[in-house]
Amino acid sequence: MKNIFLRITLWTIIVVAIITGWLLIPTTFWQYLFFLRIPILMGLFLILLPTIAKFLLPAVLKNLFVLRGIWQLAFTILGAIVAAMCIILVAYTTTHNAPSRFDVPILLEITNTLWQYLFAAILALPIIIAATDLSQEELGEKRWFGFIGGILFSALFFGAFDIVRDWLITHISVDHWLVKAIRFLSKNAPDGYLNDFGDLDIDHINTFAFFLVLLAVYLANFFIFRPRPIHEYREASALFYVTLLVSISTLFLGSLTFYFDYYRVSVLFFWLLISALMYWFFKVDHYFELKEDHLKNKSTNLRLQDFTAVLSKRLEHQSTNEKTLVVVCASGGGIQASGWTAQVLTGLQTELGTSFTKAISLISAASGGSVGSMYYLDRFSSKGYPENEELENIFVSATQDSLDATGWGLCYPDLWRVIALPLFPSIFAKRLGDRGIALETDWQGELKGWENKNHPKVRKSLATWREQIINGEIPIPVFNTTVVEDGNRCLVTPLNFGDASGKKCFNNLYGDYDIDIVTAARLSATFPYVSPICRNSRNLKQNFHMADGGYFDNSGFVTAVEWLNDLLEKPQNKKLKRVLILQINPFPQPSESENDKEYGGWFMTTIGPLLTLFKVRDPILTTRNKTEIEMLQKLYPKEKVDIRYYSIYFPSRTEAPKFYSEEGEYQPPLSWKLTKAEKEAINKGWTAIKSKEQIQDLKNLWHSTWGMS
Repeated sequence: MKNIFLRITLWTIIVVAIITGWLLIPTTFWQYLFFLRIPILMGLFLILLPTIAKFLLPAVLKNLFVLRGIWQLAFTILGAIVAAMCIILVAYTTTHNAPSRFDVPILLEITNTLWQYLFAAILALPIIIAATDLSQEELGEKRWFGFIGGILFSALFFGAFDIVRDWLITHISVDHWLVKAIRFLSKNAPDGYLNDFGDLDIDHINTFAFFLVLLAVYLANFFIFRPRPIHEYREASALFYVTLLVSISTLFLGSLTFYFDYYRVSVLFFWLLISALMYWFFKVDHYFELKEDHLKNKSTNLRLQDFTAVLSKRLEHQSTNEKTLVVVCASGGGIQASGWTAQVLTGLQTELGTSFTKAISLISAASGGSVGSMYYLDRFSSKGYPENEELENIFVSATQDSLDATGWGLCYPDLWRVIALPLFPSIFAKRLGDRGIALETDWQGELKGWENKNHPKVRKSLATWREQIINGEIPIPVFNTTVVEDGNRCLVTPLNFGDASGKKCFNNLYGDYDIDIVTAARLSATFPYVSPICRNSRNLKQNFHMADGGYFDNSGFVTAVEWLNDLLEKPQNKKLKRVLILQINPFPQPSESENDKEYGGWFMTTIGPLLTLFKVRDPILTTRNKTEIEMLQKLYPKEKVDIRYYSIYFPSRTEAPKFYSEEGEYQPPLSWKLTKAEKEAINKGWTAIKSKEQIQDLKNLWHSTWGMS
């Protein structure tokens, strides 16, 4: 009863405080709060983003602030300072001209421009401090060179701003076309834009000059940092693109609200309406490229469905008639899944020998697991496995940063779509039409051969891999995707899996066409909001939208078990006597301590449904996979086929305590960027578990029980 009384008292105090504040604070304050809503929101974003990234959403946002080079840090500091100055300029212009335009009292009068620069520095400091601090491990003491470079770049920017502003002041007169345009667009109500002499107000000249210099920087970065398929190509950081978007949004929305607030028109409503109409009228969408398959013919089509012949070729190196088959399921989870998949598969080759790798006949992957599988298969030689000197290269490629390319795509072609310029991407960014294609381009540069400038650049596709599969050189890859229209799977793979159990197969949908391997991996790894859901570029009849494979099955297990069941029930595959199903999980098994966390009712009301969807996925998959294996083992008894299942998780605190902090469990990132420490954690994680019971049991099974050498 006492607790209820205290809560009622507290509620009463809060309500009274709010009402009192509303009544006592002058109306002018609330009016300006409304007029300044855009710069206020953007300013809060700049200030709070580092805190949110570091403490609230570290798995998603923290690595934004970890920069790979001094030039990235320099450009990020430039972006933060420019974004802060945009906010201050728009706020000052609105405040200074609101009395004329909206007939409200003057709020305050600041004439000294030094105050503007001071406020801008305060706004930019949180991002600058966070980026400099969190990049310490990557850059060491060199980060101070990046810091100095950022200050110099900012000085150059503001120097150019001063030059342009002075030029505009001397050239914009009463009869200038810009002044005439303002009179026309304002419907002869130019108050707040023009002064008493009919000239353009100095605040608007400042903002316009700033816009012109920012536009020059924006266009220059479009060409300089556009993604290219080059190994370790220098890119601007994703955080720089975030600050650039803040600058553009502040100028764009701030200017529109200052204009339309006079007419009581909602900018957000009409902007969304116009953008939606543009999308509908011009049929704007995101696409993946289909290419003509010149390697396919009738005989090829027959071989696409003959898994017995494919397996026979793949397993022909095994001397005995009783064949051993390995099926790999690579779970999703962003770049953490990509790196862990590569680490486990290359590590098992080292521990078990090439006999293990040559026995892998199918890799069913989803999301980030598909990216790791792509780089793993890319390094296979004609011997049926990657050479030892390629194992480290596989891991390096699988853990390479791709977030910066996504930032470029978001800041350029995707931004143009949002601000109702839907034709711009096809005109100015033909080969990089959205952030998904920019991501593919970045991945392409990490494939074998692209790191060598003198090596001929041949884009690998499903068709080129198909020939390697038929020759027994590589396992069958399956990149699992989810079809948005019906929620079922689509298997993007060089072979033909048929359409059954609701699933679709790429070759059945687009039999005469081919796609690049990086496109296949991207379709499977359409990480929510990082890369866009897309459909084929040729507007074929079967024009479905493809989403991340993790929506349907984040483990790739369903596809693997269905394929294995179909394979084992065929009489011609009686020679298969031993099957190892390997599940690769990029995250630790959930600990009991995670269930002890208490969240408030507001959190559960807003975030709870999404949190439930995320949390329930792994326990459901684990339980389902175990049940499916038990059913498969009952269907095919051990004396008929010896089926074993191993699930290799990223190690928990008890398995690898050395690289876990005292504060809690290691939190792998859920983005497409890994720090040096996180890459080392993946390496150390494998080192920690390879001597543990599960991997040792797997070695004993492979060498002693099954006699594989």
